[in-house]
Amino acid sequence: MAWGVVTLSKDCRQQLAGVLRALLIAQLVVSLCMVIFCYNTSLKVMSLLEHIHKLTVYLLYGLILLQAYAMKLHYTSGLRLITLLLQTPYWPRASTVSRIWLASGTMVAANGLLVYAACRGTMKALMKELSSSLRIGISQYLTEPMWKRLMDTMQVELNCCGADKPGDWHEIPWLNMDFFNEDSDLIMRIAGSDGKVLPPVTPYSCCTSRVLAACYHDPLQQAAGVDGEAALAAASQAARGCVDAVRAPLARALLALHCFNMLVCLLQVLILWLTLLLRSSARAAVMRGACAGAGAVRLLPTRPCGRQVVVTNTFH
Repeated sequence: MAWGVVTLSKDCRQQLAGVLRALLIAQLVVSLCMVIFCYNTSLKVMSLLEHIHKLTVYLLYGLILLQAYAMKLHYTSGLRLITLLLQTPYWPRASTVSRIWLASGTMVAANGLLVYAACRGTMKALMKELSSSLRIGISQYLTEPMWKRLMDTMQVELNCCGADKPGDWHEIPWLNMDFFNEDSDLIMRIAGSDGKVLPPVTPYSCCTSRVLAACYHDPLQQAAGVDGEAALAAASQAARGCVDAVRAPLARALLALHCFNMLVCLLQVLILWLTLLLRSSARAAVMRGACAGAGAVRLLPTRPCGRQVVVTNTFH
């Protein structure tokens, strides 16, 4: 017997088919885990971003769901093909159908990596747009109820403050001049040369629940006469910006998406190899004239060195 050539009986082919079914089920389970993990990890963030970047949120979820649905179709058609190769190996189109299914499955697995790349690029663009959007939201915090509701909800649920950093509330004018007493010496001291007044005040939603103490989000009024007022104000408020708070769960979902797709590609390589073994063994058995018999097959496919010429003698 030549090196690398094995003979598979009918029972061996059935066992090989069982392994193929298990691998297809594993692929489907991995795809479902990918969808569930990515959804649960990013649900809170996506529900907040839906108000300002709805199309981007739908695009990210749509790409992941489309990939999982394609894997489901690959799984269903694979089960039918395996049954076909076992029950009717003499079907003349079995080899063609097998090649089409293997090619489509490989494309679906490779498409998962393209989905990962598309989600990664979309997330980078989203982070840039989110920073600009939140800075607009800060400037319209007291004039647009939608922005006030969104900023408060985001800062409370994600334990964040500001767009890129808590100091954004001190750099972006969001308090109306009507709220200030223009004759106050304090207002005159904190007023800039351009006439803008940017007091070191943040909304109450910036306060963190991790510190069991009073929140000094308005040190001009609350911390008057208190020692270490700057330290109290910093410790009682969230330390990270909301862009970083949004990026963290999305980065975890993106990493999981990459790992799951790599696992799917690895399983697809095994499925590709075992399917070729099953198809070749079944075809070899048919060529010997015994569909239920044994069929020799190479473990590794080889390409013939030259053209094969088949001579058929016809006797009258």
